[in-house]
Amino acid sequence: MSYQVIARKWRPQTFADIVGQEHVVTTLRNALTSGRIHHAFLFTGIRGIGKTTAARVLAKALNCVQGPTPDPCNVCEACREITEGRSLDVKEIDGASNRGIDSIRELREGVAFASSRDRYKVYIIDEVHMLTNEAFNALLKTLEEPPSHVVFIFATTELHKVPATIASRCQVFEFRRASLPMLADHLGHIAQAEGVTIEADALRLIAREADGSVRDACSLLDQVISFAGAQVAAADVSNVLRTGNRGLFERLLGAILASDPAAALKAFVETQDRGLPPRQVLGDLARFLSECMRVVLLGRQAAIETGLTEIEIGQMSELMGGRSPEYLAVLLNLLVDAADRAADSRAPDLLAQAAIVQASRMEALSSVEGMIARLEALAQGQPAGRPTGPSGGNPVSGGGYRSSPPSDGGMSASSGGGAVRPVVPASVAPAPREAPSGSAAEAAARLHALASPATPVVAATPATPPAPVPEPRAAPARSESEVGRLLIAHPAVDRLTGTFPCEVVSIKPE
Repeated sequence: MSYQVIARKWRPQTFADIVGQEHVVTTLRNALTSGRIHHAFLFTGIRGIGKTTAARVLAKALNCVQGPTPDPCNVCEACREITEGRSLDVKEIDGASNRGIDSIRELREGVAFASSRDRYKVYIIDEVHMLTNEAFNALLKTLEEPPSHVVFIFATTELHKVPATIASRCQVFEFRRASLPMLADHLGHIAQAEGVTIEADALRLIAREADGSVRDACSLLDQVISFAGAQVAAADVSNVLRTGNRGLFERLLGAILASDPAAALKAFVETQDRGLPPRQVLGDLARFLSECMRVVLLGRQAAIETGLTEIEIGQMSELMGGRSPEYLAVLLNLLVDAADRAADSRAPDLLAQAAIVQASRMEALSSVEGMIARLEALAQGQPAGRPTGPSGGNPVSGGGYRSSPPSDGGMSASSGGGAVRPVVPASVAPAPREAPSGSAAEAAARLHALASPATPVVAATPATPPAPVPEPRAAPARSESEVGRLLIAHPAVDRLTGTFPCEVVSIKPE
């Protein structure tokens, strides 16, 4: 007899064998015991967690000679035919290849006939979300009121693609990811039955790589046994599975944390030599960094529960070197964002190189505390890195423009008939910033940005010294509404664009 893979050989045949779905198993068993059997079920969840397997077990429980029973015997003719996939009364349909309305018409025609031998005629439609809208609509009436001898069982990995009209006619069961300890324990039982000795750390590595999928875990265990034989160590798992790249990602992250762009770029080039796509490199590096963050924030015991081994936890703790969670979060966000952009980039390798170099220079950038200090200095009217200048007057804008009128109406002429040019009066000349407050300060900040002259204003040179200019009157304090009204009403403001076409803006008090 040909070899049968572990995933098929150890496929659950009873409800008790299904791993990690106690909430589903308990509900179905109670329904079978009490006779409250629904005519349609919808199983949803990720791949490889037992949706189709549970559908087959439910079909056996309904048609077993001892049934309906929560514990099918698996020895009667009905149970054996369903297990081997040759039962005439249990139809397994692939929704991806039978997705049209013609396939549903054939199904409706078959529903009208009684079962050939068994108690129920069971239709199992896998990947039901692949059916077309027309096929779903054709199924609605039959699904809502099927004959008493018909039971529908649907399975899907994408519940959101199933129309609400279909889901509302079914009992929906959400299958969960198998927890890592439960999955490792299940693999340990299988390995023991297969006569394989495997280390506990190796089991955790396989379970972590399976990401909650029982079928994936069995397939990975099969692959590892083929590589290592009857004695499996954690190093064997690292060599044969993707975890073998973990050391490379550790070196890459270590170079980034050490602010060594040359070493980081060299490690990235090595990933390209191994044939790893740039987006996968950035994604796996971000995932490795997130595991390190869990070690830093959650502690050793919580990290062990996520599948990390003691050796890995020690290496990660040493790698982090007491860095702050804020720094690690910013670095993680940078890598995740770069991975997303690399998916749509025409040159993902170049984008990944830039991201790696930028990440390795993170510590050279200003810290969050430094940026906060500079923002506080600006809020107090002091330019970042410069001493605070004298302040006075009543500011209209964040840039220091005053609302006082010019003493000469905003114009200055030479006594010798020189050219007349607009002059920036003292009341509107730029001055050190003062602490703004409220919406008026925000409007004033926009005014300052818009009113900044593109070219310097030069007054005409008088033939004789000008008469002394009297001290301008201090403008009365204006409320927030008055400031906004003056800005809008000023003739220099373009009311459509909000810009200042002139060089100087002067706001006169009313």
